[in-house]
Amino acid sequence: MKGQKKAFLAGLITGFVIAAAVFALGMSRDNGVWRCFYDGFFVAAVLLLGVALLKTIRNKGVFDVAEYGIKRVVEITIPVLQRGEREDMAHFRERKGKARKGAGGLFMAGGVYAALTLIFALIYHLVV
Repeated sequence: MKGQKKAFLAGLITGFVIAAAVFALGMSRDNGVWRCFYDGFFVAAVLLLGVALLKTIRNKGVFDVAEYGIKRVVEITIPVLQRGEREDMAHFRERKGKARKGAGGLFMAGGVYAALTLIFALIYHLVV
């Protein structure tokens, strides 16, 4: 749970930076304030939820074969990078599986920004 809290806070901070950048871009183009809030929170929500989804897919082991293949090609091409004896695919997947962390914190942070998007979308459409 401690890791999810840290990921949640990191996601909130990252989302805020993204939303602020999109807000500033929108204001420089003379969009309305409510529209800029809406756009900023929408972009933050989509990026955070997209990264969380990719992290969940990665945690299921979908990219393990590609990662193992690239690692092997680099080790064969540059033998200096090979450390110790060669690791087979089964041990590689097992080692990677133990080190993976869930994406719950990112999903929660993305959900917060998605909720803010809905709120500002309603405000934007009621005001304009």
